[in-house]
Amino acid sequence: MENQVDKKGIIKALFFALLIAFLGIGILGWQYRQIEKEQIPALEEKIEKNLAEDVLESFMQARIEKDEIAAQRYLTEGGVEQHLSGEFSLIDGLENYEILQSEKLTDNNFRYIIKVYEEGGVSDFVEVITLIKILDRYYIDSVQIAG
Repeated sequence: MENQVDKKGIIKALFFALLIAFLGIGILGWQYRQIEKEQIPALEEKIEKNLAEDVLESFMQARIEKDEIAAQRYLTEGGVEQHLSGEFSLIDGLENYEILQSEKLTDNNFRYIIKVYEEGGVSDFVEVITLIKILDRYYIDSVQIAG
């Protein structure tokens, strides 16, 4: 009889342990879905923005260093056409720049408003630069002088 009571106690303990385990799994699953809905997209967007800003920084640094060939590597066909038509200059006396504003346009596009400082501070100006993701990399798709 004592054996039978021990078996019932073990079965009850096993039942409660399984119940607690399933409850824990359910709670963890719910938490994961909450994180997946809220935090993963925000993290992915931050990563994309950092990738775009890295390309923008490299492009602007090549312009400051007056390395036209390096700067052209970051341009799409549309960006090259703009440059060749004289809509913007790649290397004319740029000294520094400052990102004034950034905006995500679509999944694969970002727009930056950049203040460009010229050597000697004679005629600083603002550019609107649009980046587009092609395959796994961002490129400068458009450079427009604001104003």
